[in-house]
Amino acid sequence: MVNTGKPSQGCGTCRARRIKCDERKPTCFRCQKSKRECTGYRNQLFLRRLGSGKGDIINWSQLPSAGNMDLYQSDWSNSITNVTYRSVSPPETIILAPPTYGISTSIEEEALCHFINSFVLLPCKGNSRSYMDFIIPAMKAEKSLISPGTSLNTAVMAVAMAAFGNRRRYQLVLAKAARQYAKALKQVNEALLDPELALEDQTLATVLILGVFEAFTGTNTLLNGWSSHAEGAAMLVKMRAQRKLLSPLGRVLHIMARSQLIVNCFVSSTPPPLGVGWWMQLGTKDGLPCQVARLNLETATLHAKANDVLAEAAMNPSNTDSIIEVQTMAQDLETKFRDWELSQTPEWSFSSVAWVDEVDVSRLEHSPSFPGRLDEYKDISIATAWCIMRSNRIMLGAGIVRANAWLHPDEDYRITPEYASTARISKNLIEDIIAAVPIFLGNFPEAFTRNRTPEIEKDALGGKSSLALFIMWPLFIVTISDHTTEDQRKWALGRLKLIAEEVGIRQASLFTQLTIRVPSMFIYKDRVAKEEGNAMAKVKCLKMALAKSKGIGKDAEHVLAGILGCK
Repeated sequence: MVNTGKPSQGCGTCRARRIKCDERKPTCFRCQKSKRECTGYRNQLFLRRLGSGKGDIINWSQLPSAGNMDLYQSDWSNSITNVTYRSVSPPETIILAPPTYGISTSIEEEALCHFINSFVLLPCKGNSRSYMDFIIPAMKAEKSLISPGTSLNTAVMAVAMAAFGNRRRYQLVLAKAARQYAKALKQVNEALLDPELALEDQTLATVLILGVFEAFTGTNTLLNGWSSHAEGAAMLVKMRAQRKLLSPLGRVLHIMARSQLIVNCFVSSTPPPLGVGWWMQLGTKDGLPCQVARLNLETATLHAKANDVLAEAAMNPSNTDSIIEVQTMAQDLETKFRDWELSQTPEWSFSSVAWVDEVDVSRLEHSPSFPGRLDEYKDISIATAWCIMRSNRIMLGAGIVRANAWLHPDEDYRITPEYASTARISKNLIEDIIAAVPIFLGNFPEAFTRNRTPEIEKDALGGKSSLALFIMWPLFIVTISDHTTEDQRKWALGRLKLIAEEVGIRQASLFTQLTIRVPSMFIYKDRVAKEEGNAMAKVKCLKMALAKSKGIGKDAEHVLAGILGCK
């Protein structure tokens, strides 16, 4: 083969621009200075292999075209749940193949390096949790559950190529990602037929990674696919509970499944299967993280219960007692959340570190920060826990107002003390979420970043695209709350669009299409149910939401129905 010379160790952005990279970690200064995204560095292992002249030439013409992709139908429905699989539609702007920058590397290597650099989080000092770090052994050529040929290896390559293809808009890479996805599904289905393999860490890890794939690649079906994988992971965790001991990885996977489950409960208006206590036995027992996880599960459980009770209840003493019970439980949970806030240790506290002056309204959607304060946290897991808690607490407040509106149908619920209290709390929670968003999307002001000490800079939270995954749900809750100002809503929608278009996580795109308002839409449905029955209430509420969410498809309609409890 032709000698390609010494391979560049610069970041992908500098190599694409054909300029010298300063190779600063985690992101190069040239990219920061020019306000470009630093796409990271290639793995040293295959750089050494390429430098030795053993690189492979890829024949791009042999890759399948998206037009020839089949629609995949999995028999997953016979084992755990129903999902329809499809080809991955590329963005409007298409590049047929990535540039080689004068060097030949395999698409798998490029994609995997981009994915690990952008989306895998490794533990660091303090209270940090990792995210998908179990795929790292693949880069080190170690024998592991992600060795070549395993279902997890196939799923990781599918996600890596989907992330790479979405970010670079490479049609052929997206087509190959879809093929890898279909292969991983086939391998999972085969594993589920084996009583031993079904309980292995590899199988659960694969299902969780396939859920990540759905977040990256889905169109309007993505939340259905993501929810199905979340439900499948929950059922696998239940099956695995037969084991007396969990491996360290198994415990991490169970916690990851629990985190997905909490969001899925709100998306589908269903309670956590097996109950709160069962899920809490899987995680760590350490104070604050354990407490907030339990509160989030209890909130999801109460949300589902409120939807069931309020939807079916006619005005009679028995039902009134049930609604009062729901409202009391919600108020008790709110008190527990406040107590949790007051019990914070210095490590779990956050601080305001900058102030953003007024932004031109015409540019608000594209502004990296909303006018007001910016908050900093000591660790990304702490920031994530706070923001997820806040979003669930906003939904809890909606439940309190909803129950009170049912109990006092002749009053305007917006002038009640319960509404005033909930509005005040929710507005503060919304401001807190907004103040935290820049650290997830790497948008801290340059002056603040420049003045940081080397030690703090080393552990900075920005620069990882995976952080966008963690803030999507809180941003979505901001967009649907009745207590959000129109400027705040416009800005939050802009951040979701950025996550979809620039980070390449298309689940965020669907969130921007769903025009929902809570608690007002819940209250509308409950009042129609009293007069015309639950079935008609579901029809009318969904019709109203669809009229506001213009241009969405049937699959998005299914998602709307789930969130509003209209299934």
